[in-house]
Amino acid sequence: MDTKVLVLSISAWNSSVGMDTWPILLEGRDPDHVANICLRGETPDSKACNHYFCISENKVIKSILKRSIQTGSEKEAVIQNEESNNDLNEHNTRYRRMKKHRSFATLMAREILWMLGKWKSRELYDFITEFSPDVILYSMDGYIHFNRLCRYAKNISSAKSIGFFVDDNFTYRQSKKLGDRLFRCFQRSSLKKLARQTDAFWAITDMTKEEADDVFGINCTLLTKPLRSAPRYEEKKPQKPLKILYTGNLQIGRDRSLVKVVDALKTVNKREAAFVVDVYTKTVLDAAINRELECDFCRIHPPIPKVEVLRRQKEADILLFLEDIDGPDAKTARLSFSTKITDYLSAGKCILAIGCPDTAPMQYFMKNQAAFVATSEREIEERLTEIAGNTDLLADYAKRACDIGIKNHNKDDILRTVDTTIRKVLGEEA
Repeated sequence: MDTKVLVLSISAWNSSVGMDTWPILLEGRDPDHVANICLRGETPDSKACNHYFCISENKVIKSILKRSIQTGSEKEAVIQNEESNNDLNEHNTRYRRMKKHRSFATLMAREILWMLGKWKSRELYDFITEFSPDVILYSMDGYIHFNRLCRYAKNISSAKSIGFFVDDNFTYRQSKKLGDRLFRCFQRSSLKKLARQTDAFWAITDMTKEEADDVFGINCTLLTKPLRSAPRYEEKKPQKPLKILYTGNLQIGRDRSLVKVVDALKTVNKREAAFVVDVYTKTVLDAAINRELECDFCRIHPPIPKVEVLRRQKEADILLFLEDIDGPDAKTARLSFSTKITDYLSAGKCILAIGCPDTAPMQYFMKNQAAFVATSEREIEERLTEIAGNTDLLADYAKRACDIGIKNHNKDDILRTVDTTIRKVLGEEA
């Protein structure tokens, strides 16, 4: 009989919000033996799992005063109703406000609301015990209430567990602000409690593994993101203006980095019309940012579906990877491994990566020489000038990206690591 796997996640396994890491890592397993508990209201649509349970943050908050309210329920994939739509809209509105005004007070307020609310329900208990998992998988996350849920699921099921470090939510290197460091103290304490109950660990990058091993006294297995599809380079003679493409959100300082790119292009394009930039994003940009981006060669578009993104990538000459370079969010993603990296490596295109050098994504690009890398405004202009002066470099870097994708992100190898770790924690493999 197949091993029964329960995955706890923040986001729902919904293709429209890009939550596909866990479904990919569990690919090939019997979906009847996979269950997911999430804390977001999007309707799950992944076929990798047949058992979904969603806890509504809105209802957890309302349960503080109305204890009879049902805060979580089992969900069927692709079924949505008016109540769940309204619930999701309220949730998204609150999170947009929190992202815009993120502070120690708002973060702690959310954790206190979860502590007071009735998320630990009969429905949740029944879902976990009736599914009866052999192993539980979860990210080692910065959400304290999520870590509490992981401990609860582990305790009532007596299943083995594997934690996945995918971000920096445990060091003090992201921010020097007193409020951020104080909240980080609570996050670390929560993660250390969870780590003591966790049987094995994965880490998404070498840098993440090194720091997690040191802080928690553990030995993580490296588990990176697999490619969606085998990369394929197609020979194409580039024509100017070269097409630069960015798709995705422009939060946590990416908007400021895009401004730096446009500023550099204003200088480079004076000599000739060498580049145009197309950006597809759902991020609502500030008026000041919009003014700085306004020019003939930078076009901001609404978001497009994934299938359209893939088509646009085929038409582009350069795929743009953006993180904050030197602003307040420069180290927010320092231990993460963006989904964009494997998407870009799959595309068979030249990559221009811009960000802070003290982050795992930028170190990955530099170590593997898989992209043109710029870590300052001066370097952005230098890289663009270099490309404009020798367009043959585009093919060289596109081929490098393909080779690195095949070498480091082979899906079969990564899925084998997942299976091996699960077998080890269950005592099925020495």
